[in-house]
Amino acid sequence: MSQTGKNKKLASFNCDQKMWSQFIARCNSKDTTATAVLTQFIKRYLDGSLDDLDKIVSNDLDKRLDSKIKARVEEYLEEYLVASNNSANATNQTILDICSRLAHLESQLLSESNSNETGAIPNLADLERKIEGMAARIKQLTEAILKIQDYLNNQLKQTKKSYNNSYYQRSTQRIQPLTEEGLATRLGVSVETIREQRNKLHPPLFVAWCKGKDKSGMGWEFNKNTGLYYPVS
Repeated sequence: MSQTGKNKKLASFNCDQKMWSQFIARCNSKDTTATAVLTQFIKRYLDGSLDDLDKIVSNDLDKRLDSKIKARVEEYLEEYLVASNNSANATNQTILDICSRLAHLESQLLSESNSNETGAIPNLADLERKIEGMAARIKQLTEAILKIQDYLNNQLKQTKKSYNNSYYQRSTQRIQPLTEEGLATRLGVSVETIREQRNKLHPPLFVAWCKGKDKSGMGWEFNKNTGLYYPVS
């Protein structure tokens, strides 16, 4: 502000361009000036004639803040869900990114609220309470996102485990039983070695021995009724 006359200051503030043009047009239609109208408005505000204005401005600010927070969080959640589906190994980095973005969002909203409320809410204590309330909401949203992230991680682990078990069982079922010669070829040993180990070891130990020789880690057990060796998990 600069000196414009005795006991007077030149005041400036941000205002939507379209709104300002409409305001000037209305002043002209009423045969008055913007300065006269704004001066009268300030006098009425100071003498308590416009006590409802604080409530209107406060409610409008809360609605705009809630709308912006909701839109940003939905955007971040959507990005996170896509990232989770594409890469389960990025979990920890995703959490850090979400927290960083929320911190950035808080900074943006604080800056915007300070700019929008210049001249509209002169009470700094009231503005501080609004900022604290906004920070508390952002904290709650952060905690909610972390809980969602933990839930999705657990679901992903269970899905992978179920898929791996199912795949292993299907693979086992597709493998046909082998003759003694076929098993010897698969394990890379002689028929005599197969017989020796089968006779020397208990069945569970023989299965474990086969697993150590099988390139796929498959265990094999002998069926006396058929004379064949069957795959086991």
